[in-house]
Amino acid sequence: MTQITVDEIAYESRLRHWPPLGKLFFTLSLLISSLIASTIVVPIIILIVGLVLMFYSTGFRLPRVLIFGIIEALVVITITCIVIMLITGGETVLSLDLGFVQLEMGREGLALGSLVFFRALAGITVMLFFATSTPIPHIAYAMRQLRVPKELIELTILVYRYSFLMLEELGRMYDAAKCRLGFRGLRNRVRTSGRLAVGLFIRSMGTAERTHAALQCRNFKGDFPVYRKPSRLTPVWGLLPILTFEVLFCTNILVSNLTI
Repeated sequence: MTQITVDEIAYESRLRHWPPLGKLFFTLSLLISSLIASTIVVPIIILIVGLVLMFYSTGFRLPRVLIFGIIEALVVITITCIVIMLITGGETVLSLDLGFVQLEMGREGLALGSLVFFRALAGITVMLFFATSTPIPHIAYAMRQLRVPKELIELTILVYRYSFLMLEELGRMYDAAKCRLGFRGLRNRVRTSGRLAVGLFIRSMGTAERTHAALQCRNFKGDFPVYRKPSRLTPVWGLLPILTFEVLFCTNILVSNLTI
């Protein structure tokens, strides 16, 4: 089965023709609204919006290695939020006696842990919506519109691009190790994981050298040409992030007043 890449998904996205600068501002408005929200309602709304946009853009057709990364991130987020719930004080609403230790979860801890959990999920879905609907040249085009220095654009785009390439390379290495029964048993799993980490580092250095030589052969000067320029930012796209932020901000205030 052919591995799909994030770039391929972005070029095939239904939202590829949206103005990249508008999508960037809209994404930032959602992220900021989620971060400053004091109630769980706003992150849940943003999570739903992110899921709908990502489904419409890609149909949840994501690279397998990216899916694995999301699952691992969800595990880490869940464990972190459980710890937050347990260490935060407040009126006890749940108690669990394990014999050697008694776990208690307070009302404030439950609220804070839930808020952090849905903030993290909302941030993941919104960022995936932007990443899977905006090709790399469009991101560079949007940054040029913002008058970002040329050197910073070059560094950002190269890091963004080759981060996904390294993830895809890690996926191929993982499949190769799994076919050789490298993850059978705890000892083999630990040994193989260490070898994968070392191998990925070595391959990343080799990829960097080959990439530098390839860019020099193509007379690369730090520019990322866009042969079919995306749509420019319109007044509607300029107002949409502002209205979105105001609606979510007012929703947060309204829900906060109702719960007091």
